Amino acid sequence: MVMKLSLCMIVKNEEKNLPVCLKQVKKVVDEIIVVDTGSTDNTVKVAKNLGAKVYFFKWCDDFSAARNESLKHAKGDYIIWLDADDRIRKTEIKKLIKLKKMLPAKKDVAYALKIVSQYQSFTESCYQMRIFPNLPQLRFEGTVHEQISLSVQRLGLKMEFVDIEILHLGYNTPERNKEKAKRNLRLLLNELKNDPERWITHFFLGQTYKFLGEEEQAVFHYKKVFLSHCYKTNVFIYIAAGINLANLLIQLKKKEEALEILLQLNEKFPQNDIIKFFLGQYYLFEKDYEKALNTLISVNPENMDLVVVPMSHKLIKFEYYFNLANCYENLGYFKLAKDAYEKALRLFKGQEEDPRVLARLGIFYFKIADFEKSKQFLEKAISLTHDGANGVLHQLLGQIFIKTGEYQKARKQFEAALPYTSNDNMIPKLALAYLYAEECEIEKCVKMAEEVMKILNMPVNLILNDFLDLVALFTEISKRCKEQGKQEESVWAFKVTKRLLQYWQDFSEQMRQVSDINYR
Repeated sequence: MVMKLSLCMIVKNEEKNLPVCLKQVKKVVDEIIVVDTGSTDNTVKVAKNLGAKVYFFKWCDDFSAARNESLKHAKGDYIIWLDADDRIRKTEIKKLIKLKKMLPAKKDVAYALKIVSQYQSFTESCYQMRIFPNLPQLRFEGTVHEQISLSVQRLGLKMEFVDIEILHLGYNTPERNKEKAKRNLRLLLNELKNDPERWITHFFLGQTYKFLGEEEQAVFHYKKVFLSHCYKTNVFIYIAAGINLANLLIQLKKKEEALEILLQLNEKFPQNDIIKFFLGQYYLFEKDYEKALNTLISVNPENMDLVVVPMSHKLIKFEYYFNLANCYENLGYFKLAKDAYEKALRLFKGQEEDPRVLARLGIFYFKIADFEKSKQFLEKAISLTHDGANGVLHQLLGQIFIKTGEYQKARKQFEAALPYTSNDNMIPKLALAYLYAEECEIEKCVKMAEEVMKILNMPVNLILNDFLDLVALFTEISKRCKEQGKQEESVWAFKVTKRLLQYWQDFSEQMRQVSDINYR
């Protein structure tokens, strides 16, 4: 016998979203229960016209109370709950019909479906308990971020994760999302007063404070979860809390504490790929490339998942290949680095590429002297980047143009790099001195020399009596740089010296020839 399935919804002012949602799912469900929490538009009329049984609930700042009101009216053997902005494609409807035919009469299983949220260039997904038996013991808990899974676990029901996707539109603006976060914060803090040790409340407080940029508060609440026995009840929430805690501690410059958290997680769950990924990333940030690589190569990127916490699998895989490539590059495995960078880039094929990967590929090809490819990637990365990261990219592009003899283009790149480079960065200044010397713009060359002398703590009130004094000055700059272990800067200063000497020799030769002509 096929089990009866009731759809339960709570709505407010959803006249635009409701018709599409109900029409899609009508083929699957045996009844539609809609609880209205105070609509001022035509939501109620729309719901009734589509065959829904409509009930009313006075809003009391409690999402679980509203959802539980909808459950009270359901007559089916099982319940599926949806939001008005949820969408189920035809392919997923077919899967849902098939699942409905398999729902056990014993009512001993609850089902988590895959919730997918679409953003501009990526999607986030997680599993959420959406279908469960219609039993009086099963009720939502929590005034906000309401959960049915807690009572499902308490009752000892089996939980199955099924590959049925529900697309959640999420049409809120950033401003509206911030308002909602502040509302959620108020509700969660009130909830905490009634049960100060409730780990699920602490977890959502951590999430909310993190979204609002209050890192210290987020750390406090994630720690509460991490130090609780949450892992015995919901291992996924425990892991997510630990990873978020570690990442926030890194941001707050508490690296040793962050590493301790990641090592504890890895010890408890040695086969978990998402934990190994973040541990490897930690080692990478610390420039321990051997440890980072050994950790990352043990990760299966297809299995990196937080399961019940939304995340973008595409973005996390991108980060994985990007980090892996970074390790390979720094350890001198250039072929493997190239392959990993290109895998990262392919994840964004057909969309706007990530400027970080383009930049790294540009730097990578520069290192292996493939300047044409390097130029292509650097130029594209610069076109997509609008911050200080451009300084390094402009410098590299400038060096490529010098190598190809395109001095005007090189000059333009190094001049563009100056505003984005730190005051003690001599390379763009010395490169410009070289390019100014190339164009015989001696005054500008002297100005760059003065800037470099300030960095090297050399007296800048020197009097240059003739051209050879300038040559001697850059010779001294080269020597000082070498003594301070600044090899690249020393080479640049020597290039300026060499170019100035060449200019002097050319000039002297021209003067000699003029003198010979006059003598004759």
